[in-house]
Amino acid sequence: MKNKNRSLIFSKILVKICYAAVLACCIFAPALVRCYSEKTVHLHADNVTAQLLITLYCCVPFAVCVLVCLDILLKNIGNGQPFITKNVTLLRIISYCCFGVSLTFIYFAFLRPFAFAIVFAAAFFGLILRVVKNCFKKAVEIREENDATI
Repeated sequence: MKNKNRSLIFSKILVKICYAAVLACCIFAPALVRCYSEKTVHLHADNVTAQLLITLYCCVPFAVCVLVCLDILLKNIGNGQPFITKNVTLLRIISYCCFGVSLTFIYFAFLRPFAFAIVFAAAFFGLILRVVKNCFKKAVEIREENDATI
């Protein structure tokens, strides 16, 4: 029980750190993108500063949505409610956000092929979350069936 609470608390702390990281990225994104553009200008003739900045800022709502869903999911788990319909919905939303990031980065990936790694990684995480969501959905069905028979 002690390790379970420690893991849950650690996860909640990590989510809070991610909130701060997203905020920091929003604030420092122009400087970071400018630095990236200056470092890679010899590799490509085009300047992708504006495109990368737009792509990153378009991903911010997805990131915030994921963090809010994770906060709620961890709260539900902490309250002893891991297998409820609301958690299935939260996992579904998180997977859609992963697919949204993947779609957002597709345009930039044609400008900088390394971004295809982000496209595939986000889509892969979305797929994994869909599988986990289906497992949770089945667990909710089994729990509801067991609750009805008692």
